[in-house]
Amino acid sequence: MTLRRTIFVGFGLAVVVLGLLSIISYQSSADTIASARWVAHTREVLDRLDALVQHVAETEAAYQEFIVTGDSRSLAAPDSAFRDTPPLLAELRQLTDDNPSQQQRLAQVASLVTERLLWSQQLIDTRRSQGLAAARHLGGSRRGNPPALERAVNEMKAAEQLLLEQRTGTLERVTRRTRRFILAGTMFALFVAVLAAFQVNRELRARQKTEQVLRESETRQRALTEGVKDYAIFWLDPEGRVASWNAGAERIHGYRAEEILGESASRFYPVEDSARGKAQEELNAATRDGRVEDEGWRIRRDGSRFWANVVVTAVRNSAGRLLGFAKITRDITERKHGEEALQQYAAQLEAANAELDAFAYSVSHDLRAPLRSIDGFSQALLEDYGDRLDQTAREHLDRVRMASQRMAGLIDDLLGLSRVTRAELHHAPVDLSAMAQSVLEELHARNPKREAEFVVAPGVVVDGDAHLLRIVLENLLCNAWKYTKNRPHTRIEFGATLQDGKRAYYVRDNGAGFDMAYSAKLFGAFQRLHTESEFEGTGIGLATVQRIVQRHGGRVWAEGATGQGATFSFTLGPGSEA
Repeated sequence: MTLRRTIFVGFGLAVVVLGLLSIISYQSSADTIASARWVAHTREVLDRLDALVQHVAETEAAYQEFIVTGDSRSLAAPDSAFRDTPPLLAELRQLTDDNPSQQQRLAQVASLVTERLLWSQQLIDTRRSQGLAAARHLGGSRRGNPPALERAVNEMKAAEQLLLEQRTGTLERVTRRTRRFILAGTMFALFVAVLAAFQVNRELRARQKTEQVLRESETRQRALTEGVKDYAIFWLDPEGRVASWNAGAERIHGYRAEEILGESASRFYPVEDSARGKAQEELNAATRDGRVEDEGWRIRRDGSRFWANVVVTAVRNSAGRLLGFAKITRDITERKHGEEALQQYAAQLEAANAELDAFAYSVSHDLRAPLRSIDGFSQALLEDYGDRLDQTAREHLDRVRMASQRMAGLIDDLLGLSRVTRAELHHAPVDLSAMAQSVLEELHARNPKREAEFVVAPGVVVDGDAHLLRIVLENLLCNAWKYTKNRPHTRIEFGATLQDGKRAYYVRDNGAGFDMAYSAKLFGAFQRLHTESEFEGTGIGLATVQRIVQRHGGRVWAEGATGQGATFSFTLGPGSEA
């Protein structure tokens, strides 16, 4: 049997036996306490009976004195008896409510006491109203029965005395038994203590060997830590003073070990951070949370600054006492400069995009007026001078009008694209199913004779901007309606599915489809895979869809085959599911 198993079995047996002894001792103690309570209860009954008899005796002596002297000051005792006797009798009833025979005796005692008290009061009243002679005459014919009261009280006392003897005997027996159990438990505990000491001594010898191995391991670990040069790894005592220093710390901070050991780590912080106690704040956070990580400026010995990533870990012993802090510092100044450069490039790119959007909006807006003039004057020429123009001239003017109208449509689409790029998002629950059904019904109302089948999955609700998401569905569903116009039976489907573990929404049709080799061109502005004569359009719709989906944190893609329909799918980013 191994040492660990021996200790486990031995202590397990000791715990079981001690547990049994504890239970028995507890029960014995409870019995002792209960017996002691019953003894005290009996003594209390006897005390109350003595007090009752004393009240009655004092009352009789007092009224005898009053009859003789007529002095009202001697009536204090009867007054006290009349006041205190009823509560005393009530207390005796409560104390003997577990003993029916005593309750019967007490009822007799109460009747006799009441009778004697009333008789005393009658004598006092006679003395006051009729004088000494009448009171003595009434006293001579007294109907009270003092011996009867004494006998009743003595009977109660005798019964209580018998109970007292029985309960005292029980208390003594329980006390002796409790002492025996305590003695046995103490002896066994001593035996277990001796055995435990023997086993612990063996365990200590084994632990000494283990500690020797740990010291050797610690020596190797210290050598490894001190050899690291890319990280400053050092130890702080609980007050924040440097207690160890490795080669990496010397390289990064510039201090030699003898220069920094015992000094406060606050000297590594800029003046403004030291003034607000940042070093101590980090130690407090590590003490509270176990670990804290920070990035910020630190100061070298020569006064130069570097951007540091710092991890401070509170180290505690097995009892939870704080031993100090392990601190690891890494110089990430180059990474910081790279991030600042990226942020600068991003800001420049955002500014350039904003300028492009503003330019597109301005150009689109400014082009509208001359286009309206071109279309209007062309129409005026046709209306006012059409009969003077030949067929070729009229066709040219028709083409001018069509081109100006087409360009106006392009401008409107460009303005729409610019608006969805700049518009502020207003998130709210959006029922895409109801929205898709509404768009499809509007499309069918424009051409009710067209045979069409619409399949809309119910209950597709997302969190997003309702206005922009309607633009997405209108573009996708209008495209599906447009590219299925040559089919004898149109079928358009809207639904949701899982794509790479994320919820995706799709619009599927059985229309003209497209060659997947050109799918990358679909979402570019003015990019079209079909001619204007085949299917009308400006090539802005899918670009608008992509902008809106990206603003919602999602992506959009398309799948299809020539002549076999197309499926346009999109996601809306994290948190979009309502």
